[in-house]
Amino acid sequence: MPETFVEPSQLCIGMFVSLDLSWMQHPFMTNSFKIKNKKQLAELRGLGLKRIKYDPAHSDAEPLPIKPERELKEVIQTPIRDEKMWQEKQIRIKKMKARTIRLNRCEKSYSKTASSIRNMMHNLMSQPKAALEEADTMVSSMVDSLVSDQEATMHLVNMKGKSEAAYFHAVNVTILALMLGKQLGLNEEQLKHLGVGAIFHDLGYNEIPNRVLLKKEELTKAEQDLIKMHPLYGVRLANRIGTVPPEAVTIIEQHHEMQDGSGYPKGLKGKQISELAQIITIVNSYDNLCNKKDAGKSLTPYEAVSMLFAKDKQKYDFNKLTLFITNMGVYPPGTVVKLTNNDIAVVTSINTSDLLSPRVMLYDPCIPSTEALIIDLKEEGLKITESVRLSMVSDEIRSYFNLGDSVNVYFDSEQEGG
Repeated sequence: MPETFVEPSQLCIGMFVSLDLSWMQHPFMTNSFKIKNKKQLAELRGLGLKRIKYDPAHSDAEPLPIKPERELKEVIQTPIRDEKMWQEKQIRIKKMKARTIRLNRCEKSYSKTASSIRNMMHNLMSQPKAALEEADTMVSSMVDSLVSDQEATMHLVNMKGKSEAAYFHAVNVTILALMLGKQLGLNEEQLKHLGVGAIFHDLGYNEIPNRVLLKKEELTKAEQDLIKMHPLYGVRLANRIGTVPPEAVTIIEQHHEMQDGSGYPKGLKGKQISELAQIITIVNSYDNLCNKKDAGKSLTPYEAVSMLFAKDKQKYDFNKLTLFITNMGVYPPGTVVKLTNNDIAVVTSINTSDLLSPRVMLYDPCIPSTEALIIDLKEEGLKITESVRLSMVSDEIRSYFNLGDSVNVYFDSEQEGG
């Protein structure tokens, strides 16, 4: 469809416009937006552009008639820079930089945690006491941070190409479980047992051959039955180690049991499943949906929460599942989305005051990816029009966002502002 351009004198409130300018050459937070007020209108007309791109499909108003040259001076006077708009932009730039700093901090913490879990798993049988002490220390630190900071929230972290990829699942399940456990009001001791159980919930996979564990093709019936033994294998290993807390051992055994009895290895139902294991069951299922062995079959975080609630809710404790979905937001971190201004973005964290308006990182090839804009959709008056599957995202955009084949999260404080 051909692009439509108008002269600055034709602009009016309600028109949707796109600026062919560097982001630093104008005071607006995005290059594409709907004109909201006279202040924006005046600033647009004062940019010195001969023509401006206009999108009729996303506009609420049509361009004004072209005025005779003698009347243009009444419409476009000598440009007066609106210092307040530029100052507001600078304030928001500071907020965005703070958000970027938090994301970088989360990525470093995530990488460190994955490396620690790798070391624990390698040392678990030869140095079980040291490995469990390291797990306790790590989980205690996480719990202390969560309990002391009421504003902690989850952020997307991109771990493309990292050597600890095999341990990302354990990190994701641990973070998601602790965040949900905190919201459920668990005390510190319960949270620590939950965290240790989350780290070691798949311990039994150590007994499954890699040819089965890493197989991307459909498993045979015999291979499926073998996989379903991993909770019991995990219990056997934990008991052999001898220092794994009983509450964590129960999580290892029950993390695939479902409320309706459809789970394994024992087909437990309802209250037969421990409270802590019920939490792990939810977050484990969510992460497995988002991060399948065959990345092309992975669901988006948006699709994953939709499936958990719409299709599989009978499998989980309803109150815990509802709280989990509420805390993940309608568009959880890692969801690639299209906005009302046609921009493509990736959700970096939810906005607890408006679950439909998360914080997102914008794709803009005119801005270096290291300086990508992270905006609050509510602040900018933008909305999400659709969730985009990762398989449908171009290589250019995936590279810009540094999106790997997995969706990973970590928590950090919101207290720095923004």
